[in-house]
Amino acid sequence: MSLIRGRKITKRQARQIEQNQLTQVDDGTLATGVIISHFGKQLDVQITALPQILPDHPSDAITLGAIWRCHTRTNLPMLATGDTVQFSLDTTANLGRIERLCERTRLITRPDRYHKVKPVAANVDVLVIVFAPLPKPAVNLIDRYLLIARLNDITPLLVMNKADLLVDHADAMQIIEEYQALGEKYGFSVITTSSTTQTGLDALKQHIDGKLSIFAGQSGVGKSSLINALLPDAQQATNIISVNSQLGQHTTTTSRLLAYDTQNLAAGGIIDTPGIREYGIWHLSADDILAGFDELNELVGSCQFRDCNHQKNAKGCAFWAAADAGEVLPRRIESLTLLIDEAKNGQSAVKPSGK
Repeated sequence: MSLIRGRKITKRQARQIEQNQLTQVDDGTLATGVIISHFGKQLDVQITALPQILPDHPSDAITLGAIWRCHTRTNLPMLATGDTVQFSLDTTANLGRIERLCERTRLITRPDRYHKVKPVAANVDVLVIVFAPLPKPAVNLIDRYLLIARLNDITPLLVMNKADLLVDHADAMQIIEEYQALGEKYGFSVITTSSTTQTGLDALKQHIDGKLSIFAGQSGVGKSSLINALLPDAQQATNIISVNSQLGQHTTTTSRLLAYDTQNLAAGGIIDTPGIREYGIWHLSADDILAGFDELNELVGSCQFRDCNHQKNAKGCAFWAAADAGEVLPRRIESLTLLIDEAKNGQSAVKPSGK
């Protein structure tokens, strides 16, 4: 018996087991729902379709829109907020068990501290990249989030929040103009908002209406305040930026889907998650990273040497020649090379904001 227990399964057997998990047949007793909160081992799932066959002792909680606390069946793939799943219902304990993961349209993943890739959010349509005049915009972080969007086929939307502070921060206005020029050429928008003066919120709503969005950005830029303005019932916690450090503190601790219509998840919503704060890229190749820099990716193959490292002193570098000609931004090349170096070194070059 010990030999059987200790036997390792082959790669083929592992693939078959995984396929069986993904293709488990619904016998009519499973409810369908969307994961709206992720607490680690337990998840909240909101019912979007009732089971065809109700339990012998049906519960009042088996209704469309009801939220069930669930755990997952062994060997299911790692799940994320936004995933559509099918789950069984234990009406005695009022708990569910997720039995099947439905097909995903998109999945944002990130490597953890153990270099394992973990899901962050599923089926996201728009990545809202929030920055502000204060704290000072971290352009490398903005470029990192643009990379996430490109790699996952998600529409990026840049939001300069706290627009009422722009009058005192000319450098932030320049950053807006630079990204607007990129967006006009490569298909993304840049808007300004202020949750303090309530300006720009209608434009933000138009961009994310009917879609599932995820908000990202450094601490203190007002993500939670924007979410509160868009969804007053969300009751997101907000912190005031320290006057001395001028840095923010993270307030989100649990991944949650905040629906525009709590009875109709198809109407879209906002996923607020701490998993997007720092996106490690050790698992990406240089070509993957280049894909997130549209204007530089167009120049690939134009350098004098095939192994060009695109450093500023690199001989015959087409990227820096284009920068000298005013065709691309020097800081975008610097962001690119920094991210490529980070991937090669296998560790993050970005310190968490607010630390």
